[in-house]
This record gives sequence, C-alpha cells and structure tokens, in this order.
Amino acid sequence: MEFYILVTVVCITAFTADMILRYMEKIRSFGMEERLHNIKGSTIPIEDFIPHNITMLTVFGTALGVFGIFTKLIGLHPFVGFPLSVAFGCSVNFTVMHFIKPFVASVTGEELSADTDISGTAGVCIEPIPADDYGRICIEYKGRHYEFDAVSENETDIGKDEPVVVLYREDGMCVVEKQSEVTDILNEET
Repeated sequence: MEFYILVTVVCITAFTADMILRYMEKIRSFGMEERLHNIKGSTIPIEDFIPHNITMLTVFGTALGVFGIFTKLIGLHPFVGFPLSVAFGCSVNFTVMHFIKPFVASVTGEELSADTDISGTAGVCIEPIPADDYGRICIEYKGRHYEFDAVSENETDIGKDEPVVVLYREDGMCVVEKQSEVTDILNEET
C-alpha cells in the first residue's frame, strides 16, 4: 500500500507543478514534453498506451497508484493487483491521448486540423530524416507542439535538432526542407 501511495503523491505533485508552469506561468521549455520513445508506425497505435513524455508518465503513475490503492483496499493479491494497475494506467494514457487531449484542443480553438495549411511553418527535426526514408519533425502552432512524419524535399539527410521549413503537408506526412537550404536559395537570388 505504501508503494502505491508514494507513487500517487509523487506523480500528482509532478503533474501539478507541470500544469502550473505550463499554463499559469507560460513556461514550456523545461523538458516535460520531450518524447521518451520514437516508435514508428500508425497501423496499431500501441505507442499511445505507453507514456509519450514525462507529463503523460505522471498521468500513468497517478492512475497506477490510485488503482493500486483500490486493489489493496478490496484485498486483491499483489500478483493480480499490480498487473491490473498497470493495465489501468495504460488505458488511462490511451484515453487521454485519443479522446481528452483532442477534445480540449477543439474546445480551446488551438486544434491543428487536417486541412489547416502549415506550409512555411518552421520546425525542428526530432528524429533524423534520411534521404530515402522518413523521420519526424515538431512544429509549434498556436502555442502547442505537434509532431509529424516528414520526408526531405531535396532528398538530403536532415539530422536531429536541425531547423526545417514545412513546404506542404499531405495525408499527415510533411514535406520539408532544411532551413539552411531555404536561406541559401534566398541569398543566391539577392
């Protein structure tokens, strides 16, 4: 029981501090939104059951702790209670990612819809983009961070943390160019 109480208290405290810094103090650069894993593929969204970042890890830990306390109170054996608590935490994580987060974004008007034109938007490469494959980029739209799969327009390698410019987006895939390539073209024209 002490383990679940400790996990719950630590996660609620971290989540509260995250929300205060993010929404009241408008501080977004302290690392809570950094991705913890890069799982490619969207056929089965198994990666949405696993916490994407530290904020979602605190949500997962809170759900695990609360459900663990519940299983202890009703007298379930720890070999049954802990796996059920982990499964509950995963289901809460999936629910937040697929239902609550999009709903909040649509209500606040900060949602980036599929038909929003993001061409010309600056971003950062968060997963290297090889010349003949795709990687991932992160852009900021109305104060929120969005991630997209991306390919290089000129089939050049784009390294992690390199600034990019979105040329266009089609079916959730962005076609990007290195920001240095765009500025080189502009410098040649002048």
